[in-house]
Amino acid sequence: MIRLFLPAAFLLLLPFSLPAADPVNPGTITPVHFALAARYSRTHGGLVLYVQQGGKALFEDDYPGYSSSTPHKIYSGTKSFVAVAALLAAQDGLLSLDEPASQTLTEWQGDRRRNITIDQLLSQTSGLDPDGETIDASRDQFAAALSVPMVASPGARFHYGAAGYQAFGELLNRKLRARDRSVEGYIRERLIEALDIDVDGWKHDDAGNPLLHAGMILTAKEWAKFGEFLCHGGFYDNKQFIDPKLFASLFIGHRANPAYGLGFWLNHPEPIPRPQRMSDLQPAIDGDQLYPGGPRDLVACLGSYRQRLYVIPSLDLVIVRFAYEDRYSDGDFLSRLLTGHSKPDLHTH
Repeated sequence: MIRLFLPAAFLLLLPFSLPAADPVNPGTITPVHFALAARYSRTHGGLVLYVQQGGKALFEDDYPGYSSSTPHKIYSGTKSFVAVAALLAAQDGLLSLDEPASQTLTEWQGDRRRNITIDQLLSQTSGLDPDGETIDASRDQFAAALSVPMVASPGARFHYGAAGYQAFGELLNRKLRARDRSVEGYIRERLIEALDIDVDGWKHDDAGNPLLHAGMILTAKEWAKFGEFLCHGGFYDNKQFIDPKLFASLFIGHRANPAYGLGFWLNHPEPIPRPQRMSDLQPAIDGDQLYPGGPRDLVACLGSYRQRLYVIPSLDLVIVRFAYEDRYSDGDFLSRLLTGHSKPDLHTH
Protein backbone atom coordinates (compact mmCIF):
# COMPACT_ATOMS: atom_id res chain seq x y z
CA MET A 1 0.00 0.00 0.00
CA ILE A 2 1.32 3.43 -0.95
CA ARG A 3 0.64 6.41 1.30
CA LEU A 4 1.73 9.88 0.22
CA PHE A 5 1.32 12.28 3.14
CA LEU A 6 1.16 15.45 1.05
CA PRO A 7 -1.45 18.19 0.73
CA ALA A 8 -0.33 19.09 -2.81
CA ALA A 9 0.70 17.30 -5.97
CA PHE A 10 4.39 17.99 -5.51
CA LEU A 11 6.66 18.27 -2.50
CA LEU A 12 9.39 20.90 -2.54
CA LEU A 13 12.35 19.96 -0.36
CA LEU A 14 15.32 21.95 0.78
CA PRO A 15 18.18 22.19 -1.77
CA PHE A 16 21.04 19.76 -1.43
CA SER A 17 23.92 21.03 0.71
CA LEU A 18 26.69 19.81 -1.58
CA PRO A 19 29.95 21.29 -2.83
CA ALA A 20 29.66 22.68 -6.35
CA ALA A 21 31.86 19.90 -7.71
CA ASP A 22 29.32 17.21 -6.91
CA PRO A 23 27.32 16.03 -9.95
CA VAL A 24 23.97 15.96 -8.11
CA ASN A 25 22.13 19.20 -8.78
CA PRO A 26 19.66 20.92 -6.47
CA GLY A 27 16.12 19.87 -7.16
CA THR A 28 12.84 18.67 -5.77
CA ILE A 29 11.42 15.36 -4.67
CA THR A 30 8.07 14.69 -6.26
CA PRO A 31 5.53 11.88 -6.05
CA VAL A 32 7.18 10.50 -9.18
CA HIS A 33 10.45 10.19 -7.28
CA PHE A 34 8.71 8.35 -4.47
CA ALA A 35 7.03 6.01 -6.93
CA LEU A 36 10.33 5.22 -8.66
CA ALA A 37 12.08 4.56 -5.34
CA ALA A 38 9.19 2.44 -4.06
CA ARG A 39 9.10 0.37 -7.24
CA TYR A 40 12.85 -0.23 -7.04
CA SER A 41 12.62 -1.18 -3.37
CA ARG A 42 9.68 -3.56 -3.96
CA THR A 43 11.38 -5.31 -6.87
CA HIS A 44 14.47 -5.83 -4.72
CA GLY A 45 12.80 -7.45 -1.74
CA GLY A 46 11.44 -4.34 -0.04
CA LEU A 47 8.79 -4.80 2.64
CA VAL A 48 8.42 -1.28 4.04
CA LEU A 49 9.60 2.10 2.79
CA TYR A 50 8.96 4.97 5.18
CA VAL A 51 10.13 8.56 4.64
CA GLN A 52 9.81 11.54 6.94
CA GLN A 53 11.08 15.10 7.09
CA GLY A 54 11.17 17.30 10.15
CA GLY A 55 9.51 14.52 12.13
CA LYS A 56 6.50 14.39 9.79
CA ALA A 57 5.65 11.44 7.54
CA LEU A 58 5.99 12.15 3.81
CA PHE A 59 5.62 8.78 2.17
CA GLU A 60 5.02 5.12 2.94
CA ASP A 61 4.94 2.04 0.75
CA ASP A 62 4.19 -1.36 2.28
CA TYR A 63 4.21 -4.93 1.05
CA PRO A 64 0.91 -6.71 1.93
CA GLY A 65 0.95 -7.67 5.59
CA TYR A 66 3.55 -5.05 6.53
CA SER A 67 3.45 -1.40 7.57
CA SER A 68 5.60 1.18 9.32
CA SER A 69 4.10 -0.18 12.57
CA THR A 70 5.20 -3.78 11.95
CA PRO A 71 8.14 -4.91 14.14
CA HIS A 72 11.11 -6.16 12.15
CA LYS A 73 14.70 -7.22 12.79
CA ILE A 74 17.24 -4.50 12.04
CA TYR A 75 20.23 -6.83 12.41
CA SER A 76 23.45 -4.75 12.33
CA GLY A 77 21.42 -1.58 12.65
CA THR A 78 21.74 -2.45 16.34
CA LYS A 79 25.41 -1.42 16.27
CA SER A 80 24.49 2.23 15.80
CA PHE A 81 22.40 2.26 18.97
CA VAL A 82 25.27 0.65 20.87
CA ALA A 83 27.77 3.19 19.55
CA VAL A 84 25.58 6.07 20.74
CA ALA A 85 25.19 4.33 24.10
CA ALA A 86 28.98 4.13 24.31
CA LEU A 87 29.13 7.92 23.95
CA LEU A 88 26.63 8.27 26.78
CA ALA A 89 28.80 5.98 28.90
CA ALA A 90 31.74 8.28 28.15
CA GLN A 91 29.62 11.29 29.05
CA ASP A 92 28.66 9.57 32.30
CA GLY A 93 32.32 9.02 33.20
CA LEU A 94 32.22 5.25 32.77
CA LEU A 95 34.84 5.16 30.02
CA SER A 96 36.71 7.12 27.37
CA LEU A 97 36.84 6.12 23.73
CA ASP A 98 40.64 6.25 23.56
CA GLU A 99 41.30 4.11 26.63
CA PRO A 100 42.77 0.63 26.10
CA ALA A 101 40.05 -1.97 26.44
CA SER A 102 42.56 -4.10 28.37
CA GLN A 103 42.24 -1.76 31.36
CA THR A 104 38.94 -3.54 31.92
CA LEU A 105 39.39 -6.71 29.87
CA THR A 106 42.46 -7.80 31.81
CA GLU A 107 42.70 -11.06 29.84
CA TRP A 108 44.13 -8.98 26.99
CA GLN A 109 46.99 -7.44 28.96
CA GLY A 110 49.46 -10.18 28.13
CA ASP A 111 49.32 -10.08 24.31
CA ARG A 112 48.83 -7.79 21.29
CA ARG A 113 45.24 -7.11 22.23
CA ARG A 114 46.42 -4.95 25.13
CA ASN A 115 46.63 -1.95 22.78
CA ILE A 116 43.09 -2.17 21.36
CA THR A 117 41.07 0.92 22.25
CA ILE A 118 37.34 1.17 22.77
CA ASP A 119 37.14 3.38 19.68
CA GLN A 120 38.73 0.57 17.64
CA LEU A 121 36.23 -1.98 18.94
CA LEU A 122 33.34 0.21 17.78
CA SER A 123 34.93 1.27 14.47
CA GLN A 124 35.72 -2.34 13.45
CA THR A 125 39.45 -1.55 13.35
CA SER A 126 40.52 -3.53 16.43
CA GLY A 127 42.32 -6.17 14.41
CA LEU A 128 40.22 -8.96 15.92
CA ASP A 129 39.29 -11.83 13.63
CA PRO A 130 36.01 -10.80 11.94
CA ASP A 131 34.72 -14.37 11.67
CA GLY A 132 31.53 -14.18 13.71
CA GLU A 133 30.51 -17.79 13.34
CA THR A 134 32.44 -18.90 16.42
CA ILE A 135 30.89 -16.11 18.47
CA ASP A 136 27.39 -16.69 17.12
CA ALA A 137 27.58 -20.37 18.05
CA SER A 138 28.70 -19.64 21.62
CA ARG A 139 26.46 -19.84 24.63
CA ASP A 140 28.08 -16.72 26.12
CA GLN A 141 28.98 -14.38 23.27
CA PHE A 142 30.51 -11.75 25.52
CA ALA A 143 32.97 -14.30 26.89
CA ALA A 144 33.62 -15.80 23.47
CA ALA A 145 34.60 -12.40 22.06
CA LEU A 146 37.45 -12.19 24.57
CA SER A 147 39.04 -15.29 23.04
CA VAL A 148 38.99 -14.06 19.45
CA PRO A 149 42.53 -13.89 18.03
CA MET A 150 43.99 -10.92 16.21
CA VAL A 151 44.58 -10.93 12.46
CA ALA A 152 45.97 -7.39 12.18
CA SER A 153 47.47 -4.67 14.35
CA PRO A 154 44.99 -2.35 16.08
CA GLY A 155 43.91 0.44 13.73
CA ALA A 156 45.59 -1.02 10.66
CA ARG A 157 42.71 -2.84 8.98
CA PHE A 158 38.93 -2.71 8.81
CA HIS A 159 37.22 -6.04 9.55
CA TYR A 160 33.43 -6.02 9.84
CA GLY A 161 31.93 -8.54 12.23
CA ALA A 162 30.51 -9.30 15.67
CA ALA A 163 33.70 -9.55 17.73
CA GLY A 164 34.30 -5.88 18.52
CA TYR A 165 30.76 -5.16 19.66
CA GLN A 166 30.40 -8.30 21.77
CA ALA A 167 33.78 -7.59 23.37
CA PHE A 168 32.58 -4.07 24.09
CA GLY A 169 29.52 -5.66 25.70
CA GLU A 170 31.70 -7.52 28.19
CA LEU A 171 33.72 -4.37 28.84
CA LEU A 172 30.60 -2.33 29.54
CA ASN A 173 29.22 -5.18 31.63
CA ARG A 174 32.25 -5.01 33.91
CA LYS A 175 32.11 -1.22 34.07
CA LEU A 176 28.48 -1.33 35.13
CA ARG A 177 28.82 -4.17 37.62
CA ALA A 178 29.99 -1.83 40.37
CA ARG A 179 26.83 0.21 39.83
CA ASP A 180 24.65 -2.90 39.90
CA ARG A 181 23.36 -2.24 36.40
CA SER A 182 23.12 -4.46 33.33
CA VAL A 183 24.29 -3.65 29.81
CA GLU A 184 20.83 -3.92 28.31
CA GLY A 185 19.26 -2.04 31.22
CA TYR A 186 21.74 0.80 30.83
CA ILE A 187 21.22 1.11 27.06
CA ARG A 188 17.45 0.96 27.39
CA GLU A 189 17.26 3.50 30.23
CA ARG A 190 19.98 5.87 29.12
CA LEU A 191 19.22 5.91 25.39
CA ILE A 192 16.16 4.05 24.14
CA GLU A 193 13.65 5.08 26.80
CA ALA A 194 15.18 8.55 27.08
CA LEU A 195 14.42 9.10 23.37
CA ASP A 196 10.95 7.57 23.76
CA ILE A 197 11.77 4.75 21.33
CA ASP A 198 9.73 1.58 21.69
CA VAL A 199 11.88 -1.49 21.01
CA ASP A 200 9.71 -4.56 20.40
CA GLY A 201 12.41 -7.07 21.17
CA TRP A 202 16.10 -7.74 21.62
CA LYS A 203 17.66 -11.12 20.92
CA HIS A 204 19.97 -12.66 23.54
CA ASP A 205 22.52 -15.42 23.65
CA ASP A 206 21.97 -18.47 25.88
CA ALA A 207 23.73 -16.71 28.76
CA GLY A 208 21.23 -13.84 28.63
CA ASN A 209 23.53 -11.26 27.03
CA PRO A 210 21.92 -8.92 24.48
CA LEU A 211 23.30 -9.27 20.97
CA LEU A 212 24.93 -5.86 20.58
CA HIS A 213 25.95 -6.48 16.99
CA ALA A 214 22.60 -7.58 15.56
CA GLY A 215 19.78 -8.18 18.02
CA MET A 216 17.19 -5.39 18.01
CA ILE A 217 13.62 -5.56 16.68
CA LEU A 218 11.52 -2.45 16.15
CA THR A 219 9.13 -0.78 13.74
CA ALA A 220 10.05 1.60 10.95
CA LYS A 221 8.39 4.48 12.78
CA GLU A 222 10.44 3.81 15.91
CA TRP A 223 13.68 3.48 13.96
CA ALA A 224 12.82 6.79 12.31
CA LYS A 225 12.75 8.41 15.76
CA PHE A 226 16.39 7.44 16.16
CA GLY A 227 17.06 8.89 12.72
CA GLU A 228 15.38 12.13 13.71
CA PHE A 229 17.62 12.38 16.78
CA LEU A 230 20.68 11.87 14.57
CA CYS A 231 19.40 14.34 11.99
CA HIS A 232 19.23 17.03 14.67
CA GLY A 233 22.81 16.58 15.82
CA GLY A 234 22.10 14.87 19.12
CA PHE A 235 19.41 17.30 20.21
CA TYR A 236 16.27 15.87 21.78
CA ASP A 237 13.36 17.63 23.47
CA ASN A 238 14.96 21.02 22.75
CA LYS A 239 18.18 20.22 24.58
CA GLN A 240 21.58 18.77 23.78
CA PHE A 241 21.35 15.10 24.68
CA ILE A 242 24.99 14.29 23.91
CA ASP A 243 28.05 16.52 24.06
CA PRO A 244 28.58 17.88 20.50
CA LYS A 245 32.23 16.75 20.32
CA LEU A 246 31.32 13.24 21.39
CA PHE A 247 28.40 13.14 18.99
CA ALA A 248 30.60 14.24 16.08
CA SER A 249 32.91 11.27 16.69
CA LEU A 250 30.18 8.94 15.42
CA PHE A 251 30.67 10.24 11.89
CA ILE A 252 34.45 10.50 11.61
CA GLY A 253 35.97 7.84 9.37
CA HIS A 254 39.16 6.03 10.22
CA ARG A 255 42.36 5.56 8.23
CA ALA A 256 41.57 1.88 7.67
CA ASN A 257 38.13 2.79 6.35
CA PRO A 258 37.09 6.42 5.78
CA ALA A 259 33.54 5.24 5.00
CA TYR A 260 32.81 3.91 8.52
CA GLY A 261 32.64 5.86 11.77
CA LEU A 262 31.44 4.41 15.07
CA GLY A 263 28.57 2.10 14.10
CA PHE A 264 27.61 4.25 11.10
CA TRP A 265 28.36 4.09 7.38
CA LEU A 266 29.39 7.42 5.83
CA ASN A 267 29.03 8.72 2.30
CA HIS A 268 32.74 9.39 2.25
CA PRO A 269 34.16 10.46 -1.12
CA GLU A 270 37.69 9.14 -0.57
CA PRO A 271 38.59 5.64 -1.74
CA ILE A 272 39.36 2.88 0.73
CA PRO A 273 43.15 2.45 0.97
CA ARG A 274 44.49 -0.41 -1.09
CA PRO A 275 44.90 -3.33 -0.85
CA GLN A 276 41.63 -3.18 1.09
CA ARG A 277 38.49 -2.55 -0.93
CA MET A 278 35.03 -2.24 0.55
CA SER A 279 33.64 -4.92 -1.73
CA ASP A 280 36.20 -7.35 -0.35
CA LEU A 281 35.43 -6.60 3.28
CA GLN A 282 31.73 -5.84 3.56
CA PRO A 283 29.44 -6.25 0.54
CA ALA A 284 26.91 -3.91 2.12
CA ILE A 285 27.54 -1.02 -0.24
CA ASP A 286 28.57 -0.49 -3.86
CA GLY A 287 32.25 0.33 -4.16
CA ASP A 288 33.49 2.72 -1.50
CA GLN A 289 30.43 4.95 -1.06
CA LEU A 290 26.77 4.59 -0.23
CA TYR A 291 25.75 7.05 -2.94
CA PRO A 292 28.51 8.45 -5.17
CA GLY A 293 27.71 12.05 -6.00
CA GLY A 294 25.04 12.20 -3.30
CA PRO A 295 24.84 14.38 -0.19
CA ARG A 296 28.12 14.38 1.70
CA ASP A 297 26.35 14.38 5.06
CA LEU A 298 24.42 11.19 4.28
CA VAL A 299 24.95 8.56 6.99
CA ALA A 300 23.32 5.16 7.33
CA CYS A 301 22.66 2.25 9.63
CA LEU A 302 22.88 -0.94 7.58
CA GLY A 303 21.51 -4.34 8.54
CA SER A 304 21.58 -7.76 6.90
CA TYR A 305 19.08 -8.41 4.10
CA ARG A 306 19.25 -4.69 3.30
CA GLN A 307 17.59 -3.17 6.33
CA ARG A 308 18.30 0.54 6.09
CA LEU A 309 18.10 3.77 8.04
CA TYR A 310 19.34 6.72 5.97
CA VAL A 311 19.79 10.13 7.55
CA ILE A 312 20.48 13.32 5.56
CA PRO A 313 20.72 16.28 8.00
CA SER A 314 21.02 18.91 5.25
CA LEU A 315 17.55 17.88 4.06
CA ASP A 316 16.20 17.05 7.52
CA LEU A 317 15.30 13.76 5.87
CA VAL A 318 15.01 10.28 7.41
CA ILE A 319 14.39 7.15 5.31
CA VAL A 320 13.68 3.67 6.67
CA ARG A 321 13.61 0.51 4.58
CA PHE A 322 12.78 -3.03 5.69
CA ALA A 323 13.51 -5.90 3.30
CA TYR A 324 14.19 -9.63 3.06
CA GLU A 325 16.92 -10.06 0.45
CA ASP A 326 20.37 -8.78 -0.43
CA ARG A 327 20.12 -7.82 -4.10
CA TYR A 328 19.95 -4.04 -3.82
CA SER A 329 22.01 -0.91 -4.50
CA ASP A 330 21.96 1.99 -2.05
CA GLY A 331 23.10 4.39 -4.76
CA ASP A 332 20.48 3.26 -7.26
CA PHE A 333 17.69 3.52 -4.69
CA LEU A 334 18.76 6.92 -3.33
CA SER A 335 19.27 8.35 -6.80
CA ARG A 336 15.69 7.45 -7.71
CA LEU A 337 14.35 8.98 -4.52
CA LEU A 338 16.38 12.18 -4.52
CA THR A 339 16.74 12.92 -8.25
CA GLY A 340 14.24 10.72 -10.09
CA HIS A 341 17.03 9.02 -12.04
CA SER A 342 18.55 5.56 -11.81
CA LYS A 343 22.26 4.95 -11.61
CA PRO A 344 22.96 2.32 -14.29
CA ASP A 345 26.69 2.45 -13.58
CA LEU A 346 26.11 1.15 -10.04
CA HIS A 347 25.88 -2.62 -9.76
CA THR A 348 23.79 -4.68 -7.40
CA HIS A 349 25.00 -7.66 -5.39
